[in-house]
Amino acid sequence: MTELNARLTPFPLEAHDMTADRLTGPELVGYMVEATDGSVGRVDAVSKEAGPEHVVVDTRDVLLSKKVLLPMAAVTAIDEKAQRLHVGHNADRIKSAPHFDRDMRVTDPGFRTLINEHYGLPGTL
Repeated sequence: MTELNARLTPFPLEAHDMTADRLTGPELVGYMVEATDGSVGRVDAVSKEAGPEHVVVDTRDVLLSKKVLLPMAAVTAIDEKAQRLHVGHNADRIKSAPHFDRDMRVTDPGFRTLINEHYGLPGTL
């Protein structure tokens, strides 16, 4: 646990663009996801199963594609015109998030804690 905490950079809440509170995962399907160091993938249609507090990102690597869960609390801004979701983490952090498993329910408190700890969200450090 200490090793994980040492690697995390907590998301600054004051930087949160309140636009993110108006849109939910299903409304963001197809949006590009921009990390602090470049594009990391798109919001996947599976987001409809993840609930309004999360989106599922399809991280399109050269050889493999991985779906990861991203809390809306990690979003810094949403550009509705350009259909881009900006996240306050680098691409490696997003791509190394725990794999989104359709059988693992987002409502599972253990899974939610794991996701929140990965992104260093308040209340998990």
